[in-house]
Amino acid sequence: MKKVIIIGANLGGLTSAVLLGRAGWDVTVFDRLSRDAIGTDWVENIDLAVFDRLELDPPPADCYRKKKNWAFLSPDEKTVAVAYGPEESREVLVDRKKLTEYLLSLAAINGTFHFETEVTELLVESGQVAGVRAGGERYPADLTIDCTGPLSDLRQQLPKFYGISPAPDPAGMLAVRRGFYEWGDGAPMPKQTNKLYLRQGGETGLAWCISDVRDYYADVLVARIGNVTEEDVEKTVEALRPGNPIIGEEQTGEPVAALLPLRQAVTKMVVPGYVILGNTPYMTIPVMTPPLSDTMDAARILAEVLAVNDGCRTDDLYVFQVRFCREYIAKEVAADVFRAWLFSTDIEDQNFLFESELIDGDFLSDLMAGNIPSITSKGRGFFGMGVKKPSVVNELRAILTEMQEAYDLVRDIPDTYNKTTFGRWQAELESLDR
Repeated sequence: MKKVIIIGANLGGLTSAVLLGRAGWDVTVFDRLSRDAIGTDWVENIDLAVFDRLELDPPPADCYRKKKNWAFLSPDEKTVAVAYGPEESREVLVDRKKLTEYLLSLAAINGTFHFETEVTELLVESGQVAGVRAGGERYPADLTIDCTGPLSDLRQQLPKFYGISPAPDPAGMLAVRRGFYEWGDGAPMPKQTNKLYLRQGGETGLAWCISDVRDYYADVLVARIGNVTEEDVEKTVEALRPGNPIIGEEQTGEPVAALLPLRQAVTKMVVPGYVILGNTPYMTIPVMTPPLSDTMDAARILAEVLAVNDGCRTDDLYVFQVRFCREYIAKEVAADVFRAWLFSTDIEDQNFLFESELIDGDFLSDLMAGNIPSITSKGRGFFGMGVKKPSVVNELRAILTEMQEAYDLVRDIPDTYNKTTFGRWQAELESLDR
């Protein structure tokens, strides 16, 4: 029986444990947190159709609720564009803690768990990752799946010749603080329950205010490049309150802090005996957040590849990277181009693009669905107000062209692994100016 070690009991790790355990692998999962601390206590997007693809029953109905549309506010907050999800979509808002519990119950059927046990070392023997050291003990494995995220120290231990990308610079990441506030006294239910403020307050960052219509609290997120301080949070909350009276004075529950990469962090996901799993290294800012199911689909694709050939050489595992890049990462790298523009372009130009409806609900809906928008059919924007600032229109056109080029580049990943041809593709991808 082949042995697999999974580092991290997050959604990608747990889904891998379920699928590989079901397929007959000897599964061991390590996580540095306690059993009760696994999973974050908030709601996020998920595509329920992923459970059909995984051939699993969906989680209990009390785990999720209907997804709401997003209202995007221009930097000056004078223009609102509402992004609607496609009618055929099965995306919902899922309670991440409850989803984690559900997957834990399934993974425990065939898997062994070590909580409060940190993996400190990848064991490399004869040019292959041969297991891990955790809690001072050696654990051999045929395959190690790393679900520890973009700032993982583990992958930096790998020999340089493997070509794994370095960890992203924390100073260039999006620092996020997310707090939950009691419902303001007497505040009515707002017309738009999910509001996202682009470049809020003129800052290189953003904010959101989400009305939790089930438990009646306000979910407030403040994000800044590099660092977000308590002063940033207090200032932003006060600025949001007049337009969001649902934000009460008292916080409920513990605030959450995180660092999210703005750009692609990993261009090589596999080495002998080792896989970096999921879209965690490609985590996005809260503008076009991919559903949690993307990470679960990464586990599905890996399990499908291993079902055909359970070899753990680079050539064998590389099939997983090709499929995942083409099916999921290409759209994320394309979105990186837009994200970089969002934080770097002139704020007045952004206000104009919203006011002219060159960026409208349809445009943003395309972005959130992983599609590259078009502005050629925008009547009022392109043929009306757009002529007032042709340079701004041309800049947006250029961004959309760059997005398409980035998408095409990722999908052009070589079909089979050859160090030279892959190296050229990897270098070109890492040189993208996003």
